[in-house]
Amino acid sequence: MTHAREPSASLARIFDELGARAAAGEDVCLGDVLRLTGSRAHGVAILLLALPEALPLPIPSFGAVLGVPLLIVATHLAIFGEDVRLPPRALQREIPSRMLDALARYGAPILRRAERMSAARLAVLAERERLIGLLAVAMSLMLFLPIPLLNVPPALVLVFLAWGLVQRDGLFVLLGLVALGGLIAGIGLTGEWLLRLISR
Repeated sequence: MTHAREPSASLARIFDELGARAAAGEDVCLGDVLRLTGSRAHGVAILLLALPEALPLPIPSFGAVLGVPLLIVATHLAIFGEDVRLPPRALQREIPSRMLDALARYGAPILRRAERMSAARLAVLAERERLIGLLAVAMSLMLFLPIPLLNVPPALVLVFLAWGLVQRDGLFVLLGLVALGGLIAGIGLTGEWLLRLISR
């Protein structure tokens, strides 16, 4: 793992730029996005691909379009960590222009506030890249489940974990772990309720 990497530019400004490029009719692929973000490739990719499912954006779900590259990126992170370049298949995936426009409009303001709250801290969590990757794989698989409203909780977990990885902020990783615990507890309680309902 490399511990000295720092964000090369504000992600909010990068999202603004991507939105402008999409509005101008330019095709933008995941590799274009990551070239703007420097060494934060895996975290930024997971954040970008999970945000549309986590935020109440006025666009249709992109899970079917972005689910495969999200799973590829998460698996790559789990195996190799942040120090290995993402595979070409993921880098060549085009990002829908409507998604980039919506992220610039609604995601960038949230990222600006998150950037003000972020700091390099709790390195013991922020530097567990492969563990974050494993959790991201599990959450990515959940996004494939065709269950209404189930996408938001795992997407939020992904956003917290990815932001912690991007900003080297272990507090956000911890928030992601807490959200994951809540998700698991919610699934368990729901399953227990369904079993009781069926057994009546």
